[in-house]
Amino acid sequence: MSHAQLLRDVRVHFGLSQPALAGWLGISRSLLALVETGREALPRHARPWLHPWLTALDLPDDPTAVPPPPAAVPAPPVGPAAAVARLLECDYQAHRLHQQHLALLGRHRLAARHLAAGPLLLASLPSLPAATALPEPVGIVLRRRWLARLLEAATDALRPEAATGPTAAALLGIRGAACRHEAAALRAWLAGGAPS
Repeated sequence: MSHAQLLRDVRVHFGLSQPALAGWLGISRSLLALVETGREALPRHARPWLHPWLTALDLPDDPTAVPPPPAAVPAPPVGPAAAVARLLECDYQAHRLHQQHLALLGRHRLAARHLAAGPLLLASLPSLPAATALPEPVGIVLRRRWLARLLEAATDALRPEAATGPTAAALLGIRGAACRHEAAALRAWLAGGAPS
């Protein structure tokens, strides 16, 4: 597989921007864009920095992290206007909450992927120099800082108490299920010959 496709795969799988991955690889964003489009080859000095990301691509994802898609919404039955209006509102809210839930779980999946890749990325960095040794090259220092921020953000995203953490995702799922349940009850009531 070409470096162009590998770079695109890494960026999509880990949700990385071109500037972020370019910084890690030690190349410019414009060169990364040229490599991704197949107009330039990935420089040799950048290839070892790509390797841990490629290894991390093979790490398994949590299969339970995505809720099942909502069932298709049938046309509302005929009945009292207030009941039909409430049914339509429940269907709308269930769909809206499902989309929010998917987006939040997508962020959690990216955070989990970053944390899983963290040990591989850390291992690709040289050991910290002793206090008496020469200072680290600027490129290594920048990679360490970038990786520390990436892993800190991923850890924060998965904290249960975070505003968009796992508890918030569970609550979105519960609210969506409640809307679907209410819509199903209204459909059954309307289909059973509710008074007009």
